[in-house]
Amino acid sequence: MPLPNTYTTTEIAERYRVTAHTVTDWIRKGCPTSAGRVKLPANKFGRKWQITDEDLLLFEHRARPSSNERPGLDPEGDPVE
Repeated sequence: MPLPNTYTTTEIAERYRVTAHTVTDWIRKGCPTSAGRVKLPANKFGRKWQITDEDLLLFEHRARPSSNERPGLDPEGDPVE
């Protein structure tokens, strides 16, 4: 069974064009959505956070269930309108 890909907060920040601090806030406090805050699942190894592919997909689904919500979470670059 292959190991899942993991990402750092910096890599996630680059993907969503936010700061690594914002990603850490998503992990600790959650990302604000119309349905409330949604936390980004992650594991901490020492002082570093690691996010798996599965955790990222789950977070994206929960944070933006429809294409019209949370335009800042568009990983392709252009905000969704």
